[in-house]
Amino acid sequence: MSNVGDLLGRMLAIPGVRTTVVVGREGLPIEARGRGDQRFYDALGALGASALGTTEALGRELGQGATIGALLEFEDALVSVDPLGAYALVVTLADSAASLGRVRHTLRASHDELLRALDMR
Repeated sequence: MSNVGDLLGRMLAIPGVRTTVVVGREGLPIEARGRGDQRFYDALGALGASALGTTEALGRELGQGATIGALLEFEDALVSVDPLGAYALVVTLADSAASLGRVRHTLRASHDELLRALDMR
């Protein structure tokens, strides 16, 4: 069975992925991999959790169903925020939309395995 770090390593193997962080819904770090230091991982995770909370509130207000994910686009990067069950989420920093497409595919393919790995922590 894979651990959380192994699964994050799969995402970092995708060209253009800079950093990926798993955090609790409150933004506290669980595991991180990529370019950056702990302070950067903590900020990315906390702000990603906040962004997802805002996105979920918007979805509820609009009556459009559950949030599947959020994509934040910046001049020099993209950030994907993907819920992972009721208690965690994955925040990924990447260079391009092509990278994030592969990240989302990897997350969906590894979803159950990642949840099991989190339960074992």
